[in-house]
Formats: sequence, C-alpha cells, structure tokens
Amino acid sequence: MEQIIEKTVDKWLESISTGLYVYSIGFGIVLIISGVILLLKKRGSKDKKGIFYGGLVCIIVGIIAIVSGFMQM
Repeated sequence: MEQIIEKTVDKWLESISTGLYVYSIGFGIVLIISGVILLLKKRGSKDKKGIFYGGLVCIIVGIIAIVSGFMQM
C-alpha cells in the first residue's frame, strides 16, 4: 500500500516540477522589482539604512531565484 502511495506522489510531484521552476523565475523577478523600488525609496531619506539593505537583499535573493530556476529547467 505504501509503495502505491509513494508512486502516486512521485508522479504528481514530477508533473508539477516544471511549473515550480517557472514560478521561481517569476518570484525572482518580483523580488528584483521590489528591491529596486526599495532602493529608489531610500534616495529621499538619509536615515533609513534598513530600507536600503532590505532592497539589496531582495535584489540578491531575486537574482539567485532566477538563476536557480533556469538551472533546474
């Protein structure tokens, strides 16, 4: 019984795997856009270093997500 369930789950995960890679690329693009918005928001204020670092982190994680999605395809 366990083998039947395992085979069913494996087939299901294999069928959605390519969709997850595309989702990863899309999520990376959204993160990069969010990071750029945060960096542009930082230009107006001089005291908010957290926003600047948050923007940089978003951009870096977005780039990693896009590269990872392309490599897994």
